[in-house]
Amino acid sequence: MQLPSVDNFVKDPRLGITYNICAYRKLSGEEMMRAVQVFTQQQGGYRPRQGTVVKIFSVIGLNES
Repeated sequence: MQLPSVDNFVKDPRLGITYNICAYRKLSGEEMMRAVQVFTQQQGGYRPRQGTVVKIFSVIGLNES
């Protein structure tokens, strides 16, 4: 399986964190927010430092034609 190659950037201005969600297609704003929520929940309370860029790999769009 090939890794996702489409970068989708969203910034949290409150925390100063940029999220780069790598997916198989361009994501909507809602899809990006959901990917960040899932990532945050999986981290168990860990919060990246201000100014950090976090890379998230997503399977969204994998089986779409």
